[in-house]
Amino acid sequence: MRILVIGSAGFIGQFLVSKLAAAKYEVVGLDVNPHPAEMKDICTCLSGDLGSYQDVTNAAQGADMVITLAAKHHDFGVSREEFFEVNEAGTQTLLDAVQALGIKKLIFYSTVAVYGSREEPSSEKMEPRPDSDYGESKHAGEKLIYRWCDVDKSRTAIIIRPTVIFGPKNYANVYNLIDQIYRKRFVFVGKGNNIKSVAYVENLVDATFFLMELMTSGVHIFNYSDEPQMTIKQIVDTIAGFLPHGVPRKKLPLWIATSFGGVFDFMGKITGHNYTITAARMKKFATATHHRADKIRELGFKQKVETKEGFRRMVEWYLATQVTK
Repeated sequence: MRILVIGSAGFIGQFLVSKLAAAKYEVVGLDVNPHPAEMKDICTCLSGDLGSYQDVTNAAQGADMVITLAAKHHDFGVSREEFFEVNEAGTQTLLDAVQALGIKKLIFYSTVAVYGSREEPSSEKMEPRPDSDYGESKHAGEKLIYRWCDVDKSRTAIIIRPTVIFGPKNYANVYNLIDQIYRKRFVFVGKGNNIKSVAYVENLVDATFFLMELMTSGVHIFNYSDEPQMTIKQIVDTIAGFLPHGVPRKKLPLWIATSFGGVFDFMGKITGHNYTITAARMKKFATATHHRADKIRELGFKQKVETKEGFRRMVEWYLATQVTK
């Protein structure tokens, strides 16, 4: 089977392409960013943009399935227009291309951000209620996929909504948390009893493989998060336990932290710099982001890597490759 992976040079894409190639799939990778040299030995690596009909059509020639990870997802320096240009308009470009080529299988990586901020844990039974530009734009992309499948009932699409993804080679939220703890700059905000759902990258890739084997006509939505769920205090304690020094003891009430973060919000608007500390990030740190993935587990999926083991692997990678920078 020939599979096109869009966003193949990214964090998840590299793990996914490696596993697909090891399983003897013929893999084509498409990304706006350069592919690491080692990827060129295991897949056909192409440079191209999700927003370009010609780039996507060229890459998708002969493909039996498309898996797309491409998205705008940063929480700083991205306008609402940019989010929708990539996450909605880019998805439409992809659907136009696969329709022209007769490709009927699609896996679309979305996000739990489509649920918005809720007190109760999310599940696939909930109606999306996004409250961010990112969440709204990804939900808009999901709607396009429903329309694509409605046109031809033999088409099949799986929409995966992962929570915060972490693992070696990732430089996002969990990396920043590890770095702050290691450099003794971390200050605990809030009580720490709020659940923070996470997904270790290899477990997410395994979940993708599991769902590939179950593809049937129509649209099928699956959350993905690891179990057991952990509070932010448990996550911090786990990470600190793999670092050379102990658990951070400094604490700040949420209201003080958000006020302090507001100063950096103001500075960021003036300088254009993406500060690690912002009011929104302080509030998010102390807020529950609890997302259940019972649906895929009810079908028989079992994660191979325990969450604590995932953190250990990421911390080891950090210590081996990052602390000297």
